[in-house]
Amino acid sequence: MRSGQTPHRAYGAYIRGLLLERTAELPAALDAYQLALEYDKDSPQLHARLGATYVKLGQPVEALEEFQQALRLDASHLEALRWVAMLHTSQGRLDDAVAVYERLLAAQPEDRFTLSTLADLYVLQGHLENAVALYRRLIAEQGPSSQLHFNLGVLLGRLGQFHEALLELSRALELAPEAVEVRVALGLTYELDGQLGRAAAHYEEAIKRDPLNPRLYHHAARALANDGHVAQATAHYETILELAPDDLEAIMGLVRIWIGQREFGRAERLLAHKLIELQQPPELYVALGILYREARQAAEALRAFERAVELKEDYPQAQFYLGAQLDQLGLKEAARARLHRTIELDEYHADALNYLGYLDAEAGVNLEGAKALIERALIIDPTNGAYVDSLGWVYFRMGRTQEAVATLERAAQLLDTDPVIFEHLGDVYFAQGQLERARTHWQRALELDASHIAIREKLERITSQEAAVGTP
Repeated sequence: MRSGQTPHRAYGAYIRGLLLERTAELPAALDAYQLALEYDKDSPQLHARLGATYVKLGQPVEALEEFQQALRLDASHLEALRWVAMLHTSQGRLDDAVAVYERLLAAQPEDRFTLSTLADLYVLQGHLENAVALYRRLIAEQGPSSQLHFNLGVLLGRLGQFHEALLELSRALELAPEAVEVRVALGLTYELDGQLGRAAAHYEEAIKRDPLNPRLYHHAARALANDGHVAQATAHYETILELAPDDLEAIMGLVRIWIGQREFGRAERLLAHKLIELQQPPELYVALGILYREARQAAEALRAFERAVELKEDYPQAQFYLGAQLDQLGLKEAARARLHRTIELDEYHADALNYLGYLDAEAGVNLEGAKALIERALIIDPTNGAYVDSLGWVYFRMGRTQEAVATLERAAQLLDTDPVIFEHLGDVYFAQGQLERARTHWQRALELDASHIAIREKLERITSQEAAVGTP
């Protein structure tokens, strides 16, 4: 308040308002500030205090009006700017909040609260590069701290800059060597960078510091399993179940390991036991269905997926697996119905979008709709080789062979262990009359799946065609 220009009565009312506000007598404080404004209508400070009182009374609309009036009188009034920024943030108006915090930062470029809050808002907006710049500035101006290096490292990891992320997280660990969350962040970043051994080592160190935390065992088990250390991964999942017997993720982690080792009986016994112990959670019926599917027990798999849907009809993953199993059994229309239901329940279920689109592409029906479904899946997961293959196949079915070739070649680069992709490439090249390229890709598909009789027949067809051409 401009006390030098304010009449004595305005100043007295203002002081009384401050005292009443500090003792939480808010309606009385409001009256005092309003009285002061009658004597000094052009005081930005009075409007700011009036706004603050309205905030405390839970009247944000009135508060904002007062703060905006303060800023009309003094565009650089810091208290009003802070309150407006906080109001915008609390009401989810991120763009407005960011604009005000940027004004605050211009006025007070070294204010740590403004820098860190603006960085957090940039993260919420998805402007990660801006947030990174502010965290670097905080470290340069305020000095290093474990939390700042941790936040910066996490952001760099989200941007895919793993080398830089690991450097920052390592600095955070140096400053706080006992910090479990830093160990976990390092482990996750090493995993994303494909360094599974180092990831597991950090998770193991975290476990030493917090041995009763099941989440740490989950991280370690995942990294170890993916790195081929299944015995250690199994031990960690078993530890989780000792700590938390109802941990479905740990149960399914064990089942995945045993399926991979083709220990179907061991996985089946665990699931049977846990289904009884935990009163038949539908998630475990889905796991049982996957087990039977991998063991080539199609009827049992179907029954397990059906049971999961009976227990929880609005469970998208159960509907999806049931649809996939129905398709494997040749029940295409029933499969489509389940896949449609999956998408109704979860419009972002990429596997269901892709599967349904691929079914239509295979059948040669509703090709534009199939393409749209597959493209929706690719928006969600743009580097999924199976989805890219589906798009290439629908192009082929539409007669757009050049686009089909380019798309399928990209799919093969993304996923070079899928025989279906190479079979599709062979089919497209064969349709173009490029027999050698067709042969090369079909042979690669056969290397990946030696039991594929249809590919052998296609290779024989090339041999027959070449023989026919060579016959006088």
